[in-house]
Amino acid sequence: MNNKIISSLSDVTIPKNETGIVPTKISEKKIYDIYCNNYDSIHYLFIEFQFNWLQQAYKSLKDLDKYNILVYLYKENFVELSEVFKVKSLSEFYINPRFDLDKINIIQISQKLRLSKETARRKILELQEEGILLKNKKKISVTLKAGLLQKPENTINSFSKILQYVSWLLYKEKEVKKYYEKDFFVKKIKNRFTQILAIFLDYQIDYLLVRKVLANNDSELFFIAGCLMYNQIMFLKKTENKKHYQKEWIDEVFNIGNKKGINAMTISDLTGIPRPTVIRKLKILSKQNDIFKDENNLYYMTKGKFVSDLNKLRLNNIKELSSTISRINNIIFFS
Repeated sequence: MNNKIISSLSDVTIPKNETGIVPTKISEKKIYDIYCNNYDSIHYLFIEFQFNWLQQAYKSLKDLDKYNILVYLYKENFVELSEVFKVKSLSEFYINPRFDLDKINIIQISQKLRLSKETARRKILELQEEGILLKNKKKISVTLKAGLLQKPENTINSFSKILQYVSWLLYKEKEVKKYYEKDFFVKKIKNRFTQILAIFLDYQIDYLLVRKVLANNDSELFFIAGCLMYNQIMFLKKTENKKHYQKEWIDEVFNIGNKKGINAMTISDLTGIPRPTVIRKLKILSKQNDIFKDENNLYYMTKGKFVSDLNKLRLNNIKELSSTISRINNIIFFS
């Protein structure tokens, strides 16, 4: 099957749905195969999703570690609801988004989010001072202010684009008799919000944390390196080369010809991270031989240890993301 690189779902011509068709249960393996056979198109959507997530996260609190703490607390709340078979829609949950967690402590947060105990304590104290968290002995309360920061409308819409595209590919390959559009997935996710977000956030937190480790456990350093990778990946997308395969793909990212790097100011604009911090982090990446600066002060990722390790995680992620999509689809279609 020919791979098609898309710039948006509007590039895809999809026929009208048939009606009255019972949905087909799709296995994790089938989604994995679809992902591999259409790697470019799905992965570009996924990379855009992850970069937008980081932009939104940094914009919210100007601190990725604090945002991760907040997301982790939401995930734990959603898991607790699932364990007692409670499912809340998005509208039901945000009627009063404040909630209490009795079983969470600083040591657990530091371990789960790979922060030192001192850093976790300091970040939680800052969140308390900002009125986002309340802490009373062993209980942590997440406030209404946190709900206003973390309401995930953009996340639901962006991830639903990936679900729609997978649905279309399954339909195109005659694995199912009906495809489902983005609005269908958005509605279903909102209807079973806490149940589906428990699964998604568990995946998303792990996805970000294992990659943060590659950047010396520095969230901002990872975001800046990710910005450079994002630039090169999107430049590759513009070449419209349709012959990439999952294992060859990373070589193509570094061999696209006439690639254009980006400067520190552009990185600052894209990430929201102050330019002095960007320059300081770029010096760290340069010292590690993970980036290159040309005569025009434009930066590129190089095939150093960071990229080599990141590529191994990228290949593992095909299976991890396929599993997450499969689990979410099962809830959407069969709950």
